[in-house]
Amino acid sequence: MIQFPYGIADFRSIRRDGMVYVDRTAHIRDLERLGRIVVFLRPRRFGKSLSLQTLASYYDLRHQGEFDELFGGLAIGRQPTPLAHRYFVLQWNFSNVDPSGGVEQIAERLRKHVSSRAAAFASDYEGHLPGTVRADDEPATVLDSLLAAVRKTPYKLYLLIDEYDNFVNEVMVQDADTYHALFDKGGPYKQLFKSVKNATEGQGLERVFVTGVSPVALNDLTSGFNNATDVSLEPALGSLCGFRDNEIAELLELIVAERKLSPEAVDQALDTMRTWYNGYLFSEDMDELVYNPTNALYFLRHLYLHGKPPKKLHDENLRTDRGKLTFIAHTAAGAGVIEKLTESGDDTIDISTLESSFSLDDLTARLEKDADAVASFLYYMGLLTQTDVPFRLRIPNLVVRKLFLDRLLEIFLPDPGDTSGARKIAMGVFRDGDLRALLSFFEEKLLPVLSNRDRGAAAKEPGASGSGVNETAVKALFLSILFADDYYRALSEPELEKGYADLCLLVRPEMRRYGFFDLLFEFKLVRRNVLKKKGQELRDMDEAALRRLEPVAKAFTEARDQAERYRAALVRREGELNLRSYAVVAVGLERILGEEIEGGPPPAA
Repeated sequence: MIQFPYGIADFRSIRRDGMVYVDRTAHIRDLERLGRIVVFLRPRRFGKSLSLQTLASYYDLRHQGEFDELFGGLAIGRQPTPLAHRYFVLQWNFSNVDPSGGVEQIAERLRKHVSSRAAAFASDYEGHLPGTVRADDEPATVLDSLLAAVRKTPYKLYLLIDEYDNFVNEVMVQDADTYHALFDKGGPYKQLFKSVKNATEGQGLERVFVTGVSPVALNDLTSGFNNATDVSLEPALGSLCGFRDNEIAELLELIVAERKLSPEAVDQALDTMRTWYNGYLFSEDMDELVYNPTNALYFLRHLYLHGKPPKKLHDENLRTDRGKLTFIAHTAAGAGVIEKLTESGDDTIDISTLESSFSLDDLTARLEKDADAVASFLYYMGLLTQTDVPFRLRIPNLVVRKLFLDRLLEIFLPDPGDTSGARKIAMGVFRDGDLRALLSFFEEKLLPVLSNRDRGAAAKEPGASGSGVNETAVKALFLSILFADDYYRALSEPELEKGYADLCLLVRPEMRRYGFFDLLFEFKLVRRNVLKKKGQELRDMDEAALRRLEPVAKAFTEARDQAERYRAALVRREGELNLRSYAVVAVGLERILGEEIEGGPPPAA
């Protein structure tokens, strides 16, 4: 029986219980080479805690007798470093600190966490420590007491800090004043890290490994922890967290062998995983993308247990970042970046630099006007990733694209009732293929917002709200309404017949029993200045008169021809489909018209 360690970060349990483990232990040597006090940043739920627990098992002097059991057959087991099992290991996990309340309450919770970990440390190393540890005191005093005991031994201390910015990131979004109080000169969080820094200066603390999501809190610590090296962008550590494509293929082969799945099912599963979970590049010098490991294990475990992919392709545990993305969307530059990313054909944005250090005050000030600061923050959240083009970031995969599309719809439809209404209308399109309700909703609720942002000018620089609007903006909003990963594979601009269809929604194989339609759309935009008519005049015209306008008629002809060509190519490529094809034309951002393309059998290839 295959055991996938979904949601499990306990390295020792994974190895002892024979769970699937993708070997990353070769990177232990890299970490030793890169420094003694290092910070490693990755998005949430990206395997950081498992990496930390692997280090704990490798360096802890208590586990020397378990080396072959834990590391036998792994890269570091074949070539261990001289530092294996040479340390006392102390662990702090700040995801356990409740961020609610004022600075006094948070400081007390922080103190209790440090004290409880010190008490556990004293208990775990009973027999190895000649002195006592004063656990119930202020954090700096507790650390001093612990190190005093360690210095009486031939060993040094290795401190592992997991999720260093977890609770402070929550405070940052909820209450900036409390955040600043934590980081003031005498603030409890800054004082804690100052004591860590002091402990590395000949007091017995020899190595520190810190994980987190963003560099904001690290920057705000300033002199409190300025001896740490951020190794997050080091090429050697690009795949420390995450799965490579060949590793996903090998895991799928394990499932195939035991579950007797068809080759077609495996190909579909691999294609789905590549589209939804792959795409992360953490250094421009990396030569391979990596998958989000939590999402990958979520999918693989469900496929193994049930013989089919999960209905929801996104893991709900990874969606808590939507609050931070909503926070970003409510800023001027943030809204502009989201619009730019969702409306571009390739989900990319160009920046002048990827920021590696910014304080909360700097970030807050720049969120209103600086797309680079927004894009850099989104990168650390895992919502953007690097590309092989310098200073170009992109949306990594469909899980993240769905988050952006959800926020785009909220930017245009801030009333939750409107958003809910749009989703219900979409279900009607899926079931009966009738666009009328969707077009009416779009014309009433969305075109007025688009029209206000369109000035008929060339697009402004990336990230600037109010850029010139084209049909990609219309397409992005259509997709934000119709995106339903529970039932559909969404293909934006798939290559067909040496061209690119605007939007295809193909029913997932296991969902065809519901009778939903496959959908193909071609979009056109006819600007008002081409029509030489005022907005009110266009709003007052009946549909038949609008369609007779020469530019509108031409746009429909082009959209029909393209939709029919792509429809035929799509059927040839995908096989039998329950396909409905549509031409949609926005008229001056005042009206939107659409029609179904009645296609016959696809022409012979």
